[in-house]
Amino acid sequence: MEKHIEADDRFEKVLFIIVNLLTGISVIYYLLQAGKVFNTDDPWNLFILIIFSFKFIMDIYVFKVGFASFSLVLLFLPIISILGFGPVGEVQALFNDRTHLIEKHFYTLAFGALFFYYIWSILLWMTNKTYRNYDAKILTFYSGKVHSLLATWFFSALAIVSSIIYLPDLPGKAYHDLSPSLLPGNAWNSVVVISYFFVLMGVKGSTIRKFAILFVPFWLLSHYARVDILGLLLILYLLLTATKRAGVIKSKFSFKKAALIAGGLLVFSYLGLVRHSGLIFDVEAILDSVFILINYPTVQDLVYSTAAAIEVTHTYGNYYTLIDYIPQLIPSFFGIEAQSPQAAHLVASLIHTNYGLFVFGEYYLNYEIMGLILAPFATYAIIFVPAYVMKKLFGEFGMALGYYWIVLTIARVFWYGYIYYIKPLVIILPIFVIIYLVIASFEKDLVDKPALKSTEPH
Repeated sequence: MEKHIEADDRFEKVLFIIVNLLTGISVIYYLLQAGKVFNTDDPWNLFILIIFSFKFIMDIYVFKVGFASFSLVLLFLPIISILGFGPVGEVQALFNDRTHLIEKHFYTLAFGALFFYYIWSILLWMTNKTYRNYDAKILTFYSGKVHSLLATWFFSALAIVSSIIYLPDLPGKAYHDLSPSLLPGNAWNSVVVISYFFVLMGVKGSTIRKFAILFVPFWLLSHYARVDILGLLLILYLLLTATKRAGVIKSKFSFKKAALIAGGLLVFSYLGLVRHSGLIFDVEAILDSVFILINYPTVQDLVYSTAAAIEVTHTYGNYYTLIDYIPQLIPSFFGIEAQSPQAAHLVASLIHTNYGLFVFGEYYLNYEIMGLILAPFATYAIIFVPAYVMKKLFGEFGMALGYYWIVLTIARVFWYGYIYYIKPLVIILPIFVIIYLVIASFEKDLVDKPALKSTEPH
């Protein structure tokens, strides 16, 4: 039996090495083709898509369902659109049929998407970000770490109220008819999700906490805030399906878990289809939502906007938007402002797009091919270094908070830019941690009052 297991392990390792070698060679092929005229009959596109599909399946098998596999799904969707649907012209027909920018920059797009996925997967593997060694260990901290009942009450109320401020309309209206936030500012979505962290970590016996846990995901989903809640639903899924034995969280495949994942994907796809007409039950839309999971419309928009970013670079030269993240983090009353708009808005101002931009597209805008090579390494450091700092500062609480923020914002980082990760991280999140510490400290002074005692042992 042991020999059989060892043989299986050796086979998996050999298969892992072979698949990664083949995918690495495939990436080099597109690097060599970058800048060349697109060949619609190039048979390598389908062949390389098949190879990367094998790698994707193998990666999911290695990492299991957790942050790593979630991030790889986000990176694999563009590969499907570019290699699977790009050659037949079924990517962003609204704009690309007139400009053909995707075909014009096809090989550069393919290299950027494939290289980022390849390096990202290798970095995750080298740093052991499997479910067992990363997600499961941190999930053990998500159990009543916020012992303060006052803090639980405060952040539960804040999460509910800020959800309504962020999206004030009743559920069911069409996306384009939704009202702006009740109060000024564009960070109410960050207030919602950061508050929700303290709700998840709060005292279990609190009634308002139980209500907030259900209300916030419902409110965001029913208002089509899919990117805001995508990572949040993953964390809820992991907490819901995890089994804890002897202090260790384990995860095994079951049809219940598969059904939850499939149902969640279908809901997201369906909401994307009906958001222009409002929440309605439409059998045809349900069937269409299954198909667009493969060639996701939002990803198509991002493929086109990234092609537009490449065209902008070739036409107007480099735009150094990455350095402008620094002044964007400085409050405007200091009189220091970014010299150029965010990358996606800059591209849209020169070539009409639906906004958004793959992270490697912004790097191309700054440094062209060298930017595509730098993108996955720099992104990995930007994402994980702050989490490491939080771990050093706050221990288990900091690890849980860092993990939470990474999972919640990785989709925005990959698809819209760093600002949605960095700005709340350096402005809102520290303020909320301070508020929590102040409330917890205040509660200690009132610990003898029965109404303020926790409902479970500390």
